[in-house]
Amino acid sequence: MSIKQLSFTKIFLAATLITSSVINIANAKNIAIYRWVDKNNIVHFSQNLPQGQDYTELSTVSSFKALSKAERKALAEEDKAAQIVEAQEQRQDIIIAQNKKTFEKNCKAARLNIKMLNSLDDIHISEEKSDGSIGSRPLTQAEKKEKLTLSKKHEGLYCSK
Repeated sequence: MSIKQLSFTKIFLAATLITSSVINIANAKNIAIYRWVDKNNIVHFSQNLPQGQDYTELSTVSSFKALSKAERKALAEEDKAAQIVEAQEQRQDIIIAQNKKTFEKNCKAARLNIKMLNSLDDIHISEEKSDGSIGSRPLTQAEKKEKLTLSKKHEGLYCSK
């Protein structure tokens, strides 16, 4: 084995050892340790959450604060509230998207009505007669003007500028 290969191997092993140590330190801060005293006055430490109500949570890195039961409960409630807010925001986004599609559809219909009412002189509409049958009749000028006014209001309401 040459000197260059030997020094490369040493550097590689040192880098691997340092990387492994850093990863282990980073993972160690995520481990909770629980401390409690049983009915025989014996102090216990465990990574498993004890079943009793009287325990303290410790962390493996001193810079992290141990959580009390009240703090743990408050954090859980905050997480639950945040999840509820996120779900509401997602539902609101869905409703907004549906409303946008409806507005686009109504805008297109209003513009088509305006185009038709302005371009045609004789417009017939279908309507139900007193005997229950469907018949067709021409719009009067007053009805045509009224429908044009209504379509323009719809265009103003549904079409973004």
